[in-house]
Amino acid sequence: MSKISDELKLISGLEATKGANDEQILKAQNKLTIKFSTDYIDYLREFGVVNFFGTEWQGLNGPEYLNVVKSTLEAREIYPDFPVNMFILEDLGFDGILILLDTNGSVFEWQYGSCKKLYSNMSEYLKECVARKE
Repeated sequence: MSKISDELKLISGLEATKGANDEQILKAQNKLTIKFSTDYIDYLREFGVVNFFGTEWQGLNGPEYLNVVKSTLEAREIYPDFPVNMFILEDLGFDGILILLDTNGSVFEWQYGSCKKLYSNMSEYLKECVARKE
């Protein structure tokens, strides 16, 4: 299986920030009291945050609105039923739909307390994001 960072590098027009270091990643996990999946850590180390084809994945070292710690903590505060074992990968920006990851790297769609599994990993979700362009 290829690494998510390798798959993202293949995207034409990918915009990314500086990757995060291990100290930043550990600090983020501690603030959220959660362990990031291996794929998500790989992504953070390489890119920080990414933007492609109108898709914006959250992370570290990017604009404040894409900071995974800030946005996840805000969601936990606003929504009492927000899952504490998950964090925000992407805010779709409509109808309150958030794309979440769990500690195993599975991808979920969450909307006002309703949570359904979409994919087993970030790579599968990346294919959907790339397909949005077409």
